[in-house]
Amino acid sequence: MVTFFDSKPPWPNATPEFYVPQLEAAGLTIQDLREWSGKMTFSDVGSLVYYLKAIPWGVPGFSVETHSKYLLRLQRKVESGKGLAFTAKRYLIEAHKKRV
Repeated sequence: MVTFFDSKPPWPNATPEFYVPQLEAAGLTIQDLREWSGKMTFSDVGSLVYYLKAIPWGVPGFSVETHSKYLLRLQRKVESGKGLAFTAKRYLIEAHKKRV
């Protein structure tokens, strides 16, 4: 999604491979690690705007005003009968302090 808006991810190295060694070096035990990748679909441009406002790291600096040309392009896509879908990757790391 970030690339569609000609933006760059704020944390390009934010992956489990990057964080797990740091958490372990800090003395934490990894309890659970889950990764997901798939499609995120939106029914309309308004729902995408709502999503991007809720997660400001999704497209750094996003606003309707500054990204209107991209939103209009997406609106034309919706009007042509194509849906809004973006590939996404997410992860969850559960880490705990080692018990003494």
